[in-house]
Amino acid sequence: MLNYLAQDSLSQFSVQASELWGHLSEASTPEEEESILQAIWETQGEQEKAIDTQAELADQLDAEIAAIKARRQHLVDIHTTALERLERWRNSLDATVLRLNSFGTIPNVAIGRSRQIHIKENPPSCEVQINPKDLPEEYRNEKTTYTANKRKIVTAWNRGVPVDGTTVFKKRKVEYKLVASNAGDQAVAFAERTEVAEKKTKKPRTSKPK
Repeated sequence: MLNYLAQDSLSQFSVQASELWGHLSEASTPEEEESILQAIWETQGEQEKAIDTQAELADQLDAEIAAIKARRQHLVDIHTTALERLERWRNSLDATVLRLNSFGTIPNVAIGRSRQIHIKENPPSCEVQINPKDLPEEYRNEKTTYTANKRKIVTAWNRGVPVDGTTVFKKRKVEYKLVASNAGDQAVAFAERTEVAEKKTKKPRTSKPK
C-alpha cells in the first residue's frame, strides 16, 4: 500500500520519477533495483532529465521515510503504553498474593479447584549500597576498558601525523538542491509532498467492527 501512496503523490510532481518508483516497487532483488536506477543515466543526451528524475525520487523517498518513522514511533508509543499497563497488572497479581500471605490470609501453598499458588523464596541476592571500589578487594571485580579518542586521532591526521593502526577517511554524500530560477515553486511543492506523505502514513488503517 505504501508504494502506491508514494507513487500517486510523486506523479503530481514528476511522471518519470513516478514511473521509476513503479519499476522499483516491482523489483524483487536489490540487483534489479540497482539496474533500474542505473538505467536512467544510460540515455545519451538526457542527463538533465536524469538529474531531475533522480532528485525528485530522492525527495519523495525522504518524505516517505520521515512519515513512516513518525508512524513507527506512534505505534511504539501505543504498544509501550499497553505493555506497561499489562505488566503493571501482572505485577499487581503477585504483590496482592504476597501481601495476603504476609497477613496470614493465604498460606505458602494455596490450592484451588484446578490450580495452585506456591510462594517460594528465591536464592539469596545481594544489594550493594556503597561504591563497589570501597569494598574489600576480594569482594569486587576490576575491569579496565579502553576506547579510542577518535577526535584526537583525526586532529593529528589533519596536522599530518597519522596514528599507527588507524585509518582516517572522508565519506562522500549526495545532496539534491533546487535550481535557483524555480527554487521558490519547488520548495512549496516539496513541503506539500511531505505533508501528503505524513497524512497518508500517520495512522495505520483499522477495519470497522462488523
